[in-house]
Amino acid sequence: MWIRSGLVNPLCILLYLGFTLALLVQCASPAPPTGGPVDEDPPVLDTAASSPLMPTNFTEEEILLEFDEFIELSNPATSVVISPPLQYNPEFLVRGRRFFFRFDSREELRENTTYTINFGDAIRDFTEGNILRNLVYVFSTGPDIDSLEVPVRMVDAYTGAPVSNALAVLHEPGKDSALLNSKPLYFSASDENGLAKIQFIQEGSYALFGLVDENRNYLYDLPGELAGFYDHPVILPDTTENIREIRLFNREDRFLRESRRWKDGVTLAMKYNRPLESMEFEFPESPAPIAVTASRDTVLFHFEKPVTDSVMVIAISLPDTRDTTYSSPPRDSSISPLRPGQIESALKPGEPAILRFNHLLETFDKSLIKFVSGDTLPEGTDYIRSVNITETKAAINIRLEEGKRSQFLILPGAFTDIYGNQNDSISLRLNRQDRASFANLKLTVDSLDKNEQYIMIMENQSGEVDRKIVSGKKTFKWQLNSIRPDNYVLRVVWDQNKNRRWDPGVILNRIQPEVVSTHEIVQLRANWDFEQTIIPFQE
Repeated sequence: MWIRSGLVNPLCILLYLGFTLALLVQCASPAPPTGGPVDEDPPVLDTAASSPLMPTNFTEEEILLEFDEFIELSNPATSVVISPPLQYNPEFLVRGRRFFFRFDSREELRENTTYTINFGDAIRDFTEGNILRNLVYVFSTGPDIDSLEVPVRMVDAYTGAPVSNALAVLHEPGKDSALLNSKPLYFSASDENGLAKIQFIQEGSYALFGLVDENRNYLYDLPGELAGFYDHPVILPDTTENIREIRLFNREDRFLRESRRWKDGVTLAMKYNRPLESMEFEFPESPAPIAVTASRDTVLFHFEKPVTDSVMVIAISLPDTRDTTYSSPPRDSSISPLRPGQIESALKPGEPAILRFNHLLETFDKSLIKFVSGDTLPEGTDYIRSVNITETKAAINIRLEEGKRSQFLILPGAFTDIYGNQNDSISLRLNRQDRASFANLKLTVDSLDKNEQYIMIMENQSGEVDRKIVSGKKTFKWQLNSIRPDNYVLRVVWDQNKNRRWDPGVILNRIQPEVVSTHEIVQLRANWDFEQTIIPFQE
């Protein structure tokens, strides 16, 4: 275009330059095309432009994967799984359609070994984020690609539920500590069904373990990590193609005392890091307590009179340790007043009201428990059927109409503890729930071994509801009345060491967890009676 001086309006020149600049900017700024269907397809590997697939005698320092569109990586450090694991972290680099996998310069690959690189969910297209799932690159440092494989199923040892994202790992046989201090020879991660398939394995004998690797270092080194092992060596080739099951468990913490404190001059409380099942104690240099009570993880020592010894030595034998502690006498040797803890107001049909006191109870006076109607206290105790005392607990069997609230008053002096203290007034606001709101279940557990001991545990979605210890029986009948309608399971624990609790395993000692047989209970409905027969430990 020719412009003669003096013949063109300056405004036209400015408009022309602005239009030209806008055109150049538009041409220089790439943008995704608009219109048409949304791209829902993941990137496709261009095998002709990529590094050779399944190469042997591999000596390269870099692997190139090229795709049919621009890509991006998402969390490659956690999504990309390399088996056997490398000693040093590789480098991941994306350039448009190209993905470069570069080995660290210090890395020394194992001789005559087949490696697999599973990219998981790391690769996706740049525009829409469509994921290319589980692309696997395989290469061998030897002349052949190993082709043997081991299918594995991993389940929670207690619940029996499948465990996802757990590693099935192979180590050299005969090394029980390998899971703690050595990276595996081969591994594979489990899917949502707990299934894993370790592939491209060399012929030989291996030890098989399972691990929920919380810190991604392929070692069993954190307290919260689940682990397990397969009892027998895995010998390949194996023509059976059986799925080997590994029961994963959390290592059990040793008993540790978390706190020790005097509640008053005669009651010493010790709290531990997990529930107590059994214990023995000695007071070699001081008078022993007259009673010991326990509630889950806390044990209470009740002494006959205020403790004044300068130092008290206490030796406690727990299931897996002996705890010796030294306690100074309480700062205040006085005995606190007798008082109950929190009282549950909602009672099931037939259930007594439970009061738990801070001291050992000695006597009670039934006549001092009154029914309250308005502002009057009627004579007699017709509403109280019985009161049963066990150590610090009082179970009051009250005649209470279903579906209605009633108030009772426990007058001062109704309960007396071993120190002569008596209670102040205690108000009981109780509600007997309607029987029609609950279900009844008659449960029969059959085909048990009379010589073995079992723990029957009824659970709902909130946790444990009830349990029974069963031994010397082939058939156990369990009548459960007034159960809340809910989804329940019965867990039958084969209590091999007869310690009345489920024991997890020990990796180093090759001790498997105690076997648990889990069974769903029929759907319970309100105001219905149900019967069910269960035969545990069937394959």
